[in-house]
Amino acid sequence: MDEDVTTINITNHQSNIQIIKDVTSNLIGSFTGGMLSFAMGLMLLNATHSAISFGLSMIITPIIGLLFMVPIGNVVDTYHHKNIIIVSMIIRITTMIIFYCTINMFIGSYKLIPVIIFLSIDAISTNFNSTSVDASVHELVNDNNIEKLTSLVQSSMAISSIFAPILGAALYSLFGFDIFIFIEIISSIVSLLITFSMQFHYSDDVSSSNNIDKVSSMDKFKSGLKYVKDFKFIRYIIMIGVVFNFFFTSITTGMPYIIQVQLHMGKLPISIIEASASLGMLIGGLIVNLIPKNAGYNVKFVFPIIGAVIALTLFGFTFSINSIVGLSIIGSIIIFTLMTLLTIVNISIQVMIQRNVKNKMLGRVMSMTITFNMSIMPIGILFYSFLFNKLNDGGIIFVISGLLLLFYILFLMPSLIKMLKSSKIKI
Repeated sequence: MDEDVTTINITNHQSNIQIIKDVTSNLIGSFTGGMLSFAMGLMLLNATHSAISFGLSMIITPIIGLLFMVPIGNVVDTYHHKNIIIVSMIIRITTMIIFYCTINMFIGSYKLIPVIIFLSIDAISTNFNSTSVDASVHELVNDNNIEKLTSLVQSSMAISSIFAPILGAALYSLFGFDIFIFIEIISSIVSLLITFSMQFHYSDDVSSSNNIDKVSSMDKFKSGLKYVKDFKFIRYIIMIGVVFNFFFTSITTGMPYIIQVQLHMGKLPISIIEASASLGMLIGGLIVNLIPKNAGYNVKFVFPIIGAVIALTLFGFTFSINSIVGLSIIGSIIIFTLMTLLTIVNISIQVMIQRNVKNKMLGRVMSMTITFNMSIMPIGILFYSFLFNKLNDGGIIFVISGLLLLFYILFLMPSLIKMLKSSKIKI
């Protein structure tokens, strides 16, 4: 573990003010962003009649993350985080205004041209923004409030994921697609104004030198990569995260396909199960705040991650239920439990990284961790799409995937626990 992660003195009162502003900004942004994403999927589906319409961002975002991993991490660790966030937000707002003015110049499948350009620029600016926010946690709140900030931001995003599609569907049927871009522009301007009002407490060395030196971009990336390789905890997190994300793409890929195509049960069970997943994220974020501060890694990490894998395995048996009501209820309970546990794990890991990684390395570490974990998702989507198309019994895929992941976690867990005990990681 690295000593002297932060030396910035921030009071609880200052932390609470920053938490309110950050959570408000995230709630506004994620809610309107969720509506825009949902409406964009509907618009593209009507224009192109292609199933890829709703999965376009899931393909573009990881690719952009890989292409810009080096500059994002380096920039975040070099310049003031508030400046990066503001510039990225201004670029995103400008791009949305151009998108609003040009989208109707394209017809049919040609609408993919402005959408892909917008999603690419949006992914770049969002990556700069989110990485800067993650890396600036010590500049916004004190160490005692990191977990509170992270869990409440996660909860605000979960609330948005529950209600944004519902409101999005209603507004789309009434006003069409253009209104969503306009709403997103307004909400982004509000978030920008909130960010302007936030106070980032920089340490003396950052304030004086602005962290600018003559080290080349590639050398900075290599030093960040070496830091990750030498930090056992980060290595384990990436190893677990990559495998986890690969296997969990089976849910987003297979669940709708099995219910609608193989079982012919319609969209109602899909909607109910997806809503329960979002509710699980919300409850998981709130539970983190209730876990005692002195609770060990078993409560925050080990037990939840094993429970989530078992839930994935059990989810496969859900599809043997022939009743729409029964499948919806049992499937929702299992997915709710899975997402609750997974959210606890995700928040705990993010907080552990933020508490234990040096401030000057946090941007590169967060960028690498997120990029490595997300880069596997397109491969997982293609792999499971092939499997679900080839096998008539999709439920067995979940069972086998869950068992394989459980064996992997149980194999890796003793070494991880030994490392956590010996390295004095701040939980």
